[in-house]
Amino acid sequence: MISLSKSPKSKTSKASKASGGLSNRAAIGIDISQHAIKMVQLTGRSLNQIQLEKYVITKLPKNIVKGNKIQDYDQLVTYLQHTYTQLRSSCKNFVAAVPQSLATIENITYNPRDTELDLDEFAESEISAIGPIDEMSYDYQVTGVSVSPAGQQITTVAARKDDIEPVIEMFENAGLDLSALDLDLLAQRNAYAFWINNHAPELTNEKVAVFGIHATQMYALVMQNGQILYKQETPVSTEQLNQLIQRTYQVTEEKAAQMIASSSKPSDYQTQVADRFNVQVAQEIQRVLQFYYTTQTTETFSNIKHILLTGFASQQAGLAESIFSQTNTATQCIHPVLYAERNNKIDLPQLQIDAPSLTLAFGLALRGL
Repeated sequence: MISLSKSPKSKTSKASKASGGLSNRAAIGIDISQHAIKMVQLTGRSLNQIQLEKYVITKLPKNIVKGNKIQDYDQLVTYLQHTYTQLRSSCKNFVAAVPQSLATIENITYNPRDTELDLDEFAESEISAIGPIDEMSYDYQVTGVSVSPAGQQITTVAARKDDIEPVIEMFENAGLDLSALDLDLLAQRNAYAFWINNHAPELTNEKVAVFGIHATQMYALVMQNGQILYKQETPVSTEQLNQLIQRTYQVTEEKAAQMIASSSKPSDYQTQVADRFNVQVAQEIQRVLQFYYTTQTTETFSNIKHILLTGFASQQAGLAESIFSQTNTATQCIHPVLYAERNNKIDLPQLQIDAPSLTLAFGLALRGL
């Protein structure tokens, strides 16, 4: 698996995967958004036997993280330490992520018959087209077997060291040395690959679109056999829903956030807020799918069979129906953390409330097993 926090030459992250499922391992996924830190601890003897041991969500005050950018590293260190203390864990296997917007992901084909370079050298030559190699944090993973004359499918990820090193240092200062630094987009992929493999194997060979409506953006993925065929970020987000509530009811950002989470909403909430937001999301998803279809060749063209939703704002009543009406594609909300086995100390009703916001942290913890 790819990690931006390791030296690509060492290939540590890939070597460890070979024996990763043989013992009962533990990992903590750490997702930092504009409003909260989420930590999820999983254990697993294999990727088919995952147990949610514990999790914690710590709200962040304004101006520590703005959008996808960390504004105050020192304060965030303090909140990371506090969150880990609240988790009450001895696990030291931490996996975090940086926003996909800070990195470049490319799928390339390596065929030794077409080049004199070995795999390492070939990956580095491709990454050097993005920027000077000594200024980049990068890694790659072989994602497909050597098929026919085409060669091996390789996924490369690269980001500027100036963007990556402060994040790694921040976790070190918090006493949470990272085992791997992934991308939030790949964390979403990990979470849904787990769900499909274990709970919807009939979708494995189908093209599935996954939309995570997160704090400040929506991550769109088209997946098949666990591989990302297409990815896109859009500005539709929980933040937009919050702003709509603020305008509609003349309330503060905090009150609007409480209203999103509350089970008792104003009597006109569905018509004044949810329906309007649902139409906006459905139209955006339709645009993403149409754009994806324009990238397809005649040989590879096939319709997406299923749309999956996660994220806090995906809880709006009627959203799946609005998307189906817009796209004519079966749509459902799936929060993969709910499908792991659970430690009996976990409060299930509370987990069901929190699950939409835990997808990325869950996917990162899976990455560490």
